[in-house]
Amino acid sequence: MDSGSPDSSDGRTSAGKDWPSFNSVEAVVGSEARSIAAQSEIVQTVMPHNTVPRTALFPGGDGASGMSKIPPFDTFLGTEFALDDDGQVVASLELQPHHLNLRGVPHGGVMTSLLDSALGAAVVRSIPEEWWCATTSLSTQFIGGVREGTLIARGRVVRRGRSIAFAAGEVRDTEGKLLASATGTWHLWPFKPGTTPAGGPWVRLRGRPETIPVGKILCIGRNYTEHVAEMGYEEDAPPVLFFKPPSALLHDGGTLQLPDGGGTVHHEVELVVVIGKQGRAIDEADALDHVLGYGVGIDMTLREVQAAAKKSGEPWCVAKGFDGSAPVSDIAPADDIGDPSKLEIRLDVNGETRQHGNTSQMTRSVASIIAHASRWITLERGDLIYTGTPAGVGPVVSGDRIEASVEKIGALRIEVA
Repeated sequence: MDSGSPDSSDGRTSAGKDWPSFNSVEAVVGSEARSIAAQSEIVQTVMPHNTVPRTALFPGGDGASGMSKIPPFDTFLGTEFALDDDGQVVASLELQPHHLNLRGVPHGGVMTSLLDSALGAAVVRSIPEEWWCATTSLSTQFIGGVREGTLIARGRVVRRGRSIAFAAGEVRDTEGKLLASATGTWHLWPFKPGTTPAGGPWVRLRGRPETIPVGKILCIGRNYTEHVAEMGYEEDAPPVLFFKPPSALLHDGGTLQLPDGGGTVHHEVELVVVIGKQGRAIDEADALDHVLGYGVGIDMTLREVQAAAKKSGEPWCVAKGFDGSAPVSDIAPADDIGDPSKLEIRLDVNGETRQHGNTSQMTRSVASIIAHASRWITLERGDLIYTGTPAGVGPVVSGDRIEASVEKIGALRIEVA
């Protein structure tokens, strides 16, 4: 394959040689990624493993990262992109001799590539700006043929979850005749695969193109009466504040590595508060104005290590702060949740419910916790507060699947290695 850059105006490389037929470059599709992108002005990129950032669909997006040395595949084909009246991406291709097979109709690989671009563009437009995606499967049905003119492909997202999107679309000629259709799946990442967002530990704000850098992780203990009783404290024992390091964070879908020699590890499901506005000595009446959102968290605890620390009067740093000890879900914006004081909270291990309570059972409300903590510690945007756990804490072992949830906020799923 010629290494000169393609010239879309005449279908020749910059070296002046005719492009090879599509048959000679089919292998490129599987081994090199191509861009799926466009708005009114397309930003073309080629990514390893067919991975494309959300910003590739927007003028000014950083499409240069990971640029391959081969020409962008859509440019090779001559694919053009536009937005229709409904804001959907339309991929079109004016047929040229190198698009045709020996029978004089478009090669199946051309149809498939055009559909991949159209469906992929629909997926990319449906995800937050900093997310990335990659085609994981594409099934094409060939229905009709055409020997000349323009192929027009449209794609749409049928369903999208946390890490996968399902899309469908079709190719028609200029008269509307259906030529091919396709369905496919795309894997989704909230940031470039193999990396983490810049700035260190983070949480992701649900439904918005934003990750929030995490500062401090504050936790409150003894905040549910029944849990106080099951742990053997006096009924009137005051709540206690302690810290976890940001390195303790573990995101949804992650795997918890049990510390060697740490003894029993217990689960404690909790409502997590994310601070959105800095404050100190915050009045309880104003406390919820400082909340950015809420998440589902688990305070993983080395129970025997904690018991030994209590007995000797030492801090709980190791018992509460080991790597992975602060699993956290995506964050629901505060405006979507409203009053956090009457939310059902639960935790299941291998499908069996271990903890089931309600935030109405808290000894201190979210507003009271914020007011109390900020009396001693300045709260800043990105700080997390784990607000205590209901009764039912218990051990986890290797192989366990844990699912924690809080009403209206969502779920958090992790596995134990």
